[in-house]
Amino acid sequence: MTSMRGSRRGERAMVTVELAIGFLTVAVLATCLAGLSLLGVAQATVSESSAQLARQAARADEVALREARARAPEGAVIDVRRGGDGVTATVTMAVAVPGIGPVEVAATSWAAYEPGSGP
Repeated sequence: MTSMRGSRRGERAMVTVELAIGFLTVAVLATCLAGLSLLGVAQATVSESSAQLARQAARADEVALREARARAPEGAVIDVRRGGDGVTATVTMAVAVPGIGPVEVAATSWAAYEPGSGP
């Protein structure tokens, strides 16, 4: 009888260990998924910002360009360059991903000058 009880306790302990490993695995996967989601949202944000900045700079609309800069993500580095045939805007920012640390996301957009607003 004693060995039967010991065997049952051992089985219960194994179930507890397996359950703990399962919870840990789910927690790690959830953290990875949250990190990927953060990166996806950040990439979409910098992409939209760079497109707006390039578009407004190509139109030579300084008021709209200032507003587009103000709407850019907080902490983003913005670079707007005017070239011979259009404007290139680059927006870069660091995203803190849990378990990894800061990851840099960037987007570059180009827009041709609007008629009458070129260099």
